Parts: sequence; C-alpha cells; structure tokens
Amino acid sequence: MDRARKISTYLIIAVAFGFSIYFFVSPFLNSQDQSLIPGLNQSPDAAPTLTTDVDSCVTNPTSDCDQEMLQIIKFCKDNKDQHIPVCSDARVSQYVDQRGLERPIINTGN
Repeated sequence: MDRARKISTYLIIAVAFGFSIYFFVSPFLNSQDQSLIPGLNQSPDAAPTLTTDVDSCVTNPTSDCDQEMLQIIKFCKDNKDQHIPVCSDARVSQYVDQRGLERPIINTGN
C-alpha cells in the first residue's frame, strides 16, 4: 500500500470511531429528569396546556392520564420553588388519590 492510501484508510477508521463514540455518549450528555413532561421543559408558560389536559383527564380518566398526572406531581415536587399554576390545582392530587396511583411504601424490615 502506498502512503496516501494508508492515510485515507486510517482517516476513515478514525471518523467512524468518532461517530460511534458520539452516538454512545450523546444520550448521557443531554439527559434531564424533567424530560418526562415536555410541556414543562420548555417554560412554565406552557402550563395552560397542562390545565387543559387535567380538565380532560378528570372527565375521562385513562392510563395515559394516570402517567401524566404522576409526572405532574413529580415535577411539582422537584420544582417547589417555582410558581407553576398546575401545581396548585387540587384536582391533580384528587385524581391520583381516587385512582390509587401512589402506592404506600411497604416496610421491608431493613
């Protein structure tokens, strides 16, 4: 092999290796706990959309609503210092209580 061909082969291998490392590492660089609630990740101004979701979930409960309500409660617990209107909506906690979504912690004796 001549020198130019070796250099181009090594360059292609290096680029392929770089891309593979990037695709393995990139999910960890951009991970956030709040990614579960896309509307609240952008800004608290998106909360009116959640109020509409709460309205529809209260009138027509589904398993998707169950997940969304649990995510709202988790988000509100994690962001207690911010004023987000949906966090003060009592219907969210009532929904979770009525559907029995939060299970009590069982004493395992540890």
